[in-house]
Amino acid sequence: MLLLPLIILLPLIAAIVTLFAKERQSYSIAIIASAITLILTALAVLFAYVLGISAVGYTLPYISSLGIAFRLQFTEFTLILTLMTAIVFFAASLVGRYFIKTSRLYNILFLVAEAASLGVFLSANLFFLYVFWEVAEIMMFFIIFMYGGYERRYAAIKFIIFSLVSSLLLLIAILLLYSSASSFNINAVAAAASKIPQSEQLIILVMLLLAFMIKMPAFPFHTWLPDAHTEAPTTGSMILAGVLLKFGGYGLLLLFLILPLAHTYSLYIAAIFIFSTIYSAAVTFRQNNVKRLIAYTSITDMGIIGIGIAASNALGNSGAIYAMMAHAFAISLLFLIAGALDETYGTLEWRKITGVMARFPALSYMFIIGAFAVVGLPLTSGFIGDLLIFLGAFKVFGLIGLIPLAGIVLLGAVLFWIVERVFVGPESKVEPYKDLSRSIIYAGIFLIACTVLFGVLPFILLNVSGL
Repeated sequence: MLLLPLIILLPLIAAIVTLFAKERQSYSIAIIASAITLILTALAVLFAYVLGISAVGYTLPYISSLGIAFRLQFTEFTLILTLMTAIVFFAASLVGRYFIKTSRLYNILFLVAEAASLGVFLSANLFFLYVFWEVAEIMMFFIIFMYGGYERRYAAIKFIIFSLVSSLLLLIAILLLYSSASSFNINAVAAAASKIPQSEQLIILVMLLLAFMIKMPAFPFHTWLPDAHTEAPTTGSMILAGVLLKFGGYGLLLLFLILPLAHTYSLYIAAIFIFSTIYSAAVTFRQNNVKRLIAYTSITDMGIIGIGIAASNALGNSGAIYAMMAHAFAISLLFLIAGALDETYGTLEWRKITGVMARFPALSYMFIIGAFAVVGLPLTSGFIGDLLIFLGAFKVFGLIGLIPLAGIVLLGAVLFWIVERVFVGPESKVEPYKDLSRSIIYAGIFLIACTVLFGVLPFILLNVSGL
């Protein structure tokens, strides 16, 4: 099915076109390419519904002697994540012109990152999954390093060091799996993994778990994320939180799919994510920077997703996938609003900003809806994801699986405290010095529409993906 390679190729072709386009045209190219990519992804999802999910795939021989083929495939896990990626990148493309002053190189990095991110979720071969993973990481490094804030170089270098450690662990584990399966095909590796000696399985398990904990991230490997988000440009934060963190969640799903031994240690893995959830939720109360605060909410939500994956049952897996999509929409929306506040008020210190509702009501309402979505209130997609996760976790872990609900309560407290203090409080003495762009409103409405649509009608994607 040629739609799948076209979904990846289109942003790459647009990046090449951008090389020869005028500086001012590069943003239009990025928006058009991301919009068409989203349409093609939606069409592929429609075909998956009509023809069956297993019918949506594409294979091109590459190095047959090594078991390497360029194979793209929709699965029950990747269908939702691929659509999520296309949605977040399209929303980010709408506001790129507002946040980034120089355009051509940024848009090339943006489009290559989009193609690579889509490739991670579509690859049915571990070799190409790793290649796309690395390309996306490198593109994000340059986006932070070149277009971030005052401490961007420190944040970018810290980001790439953690990413390289994660990637190295992932690569070694993939090579160990290949030595047993003689193939990089994910299904073939999963079929052969049960024959791997348990001592070797344990080594692979530890390596993959550490790689994905760094990427999600989870305590104690989370320290790179607040710095990266604080210094990244707003669109970079949207992509990083909305898409790249999901590499770790998707990898953790594959870990439980491939390695039988993972189920033996599921309670211990869940305990790690439970602690990470509570810790990061508590730490949000100490943050004065809006972006750092939102970054810690990401760690909390990814911890809850990790618990759903560790439950490793139908409810937990379905909830984890749906929660990753819901988190992508909500967190991208919150970072979009944080970036708009920084542009209009010239600060991210929330104690210096009050009464935003009086000047920018649309921005305020969007933040409130984003806060609702993050804590999983009904009628948002976050509610569906959290409900499935906790049902799955309770079936496997009992009351221990419900402990992370405390993290959601803490998140709700801090987010609505921010709403009261920043948005609906008395009007700030700090005068905004920049008007709010309509592109912010358009991107925010689009993300809210996706959050509500998949919150009210979850069966649209759950039925198609077979979760």
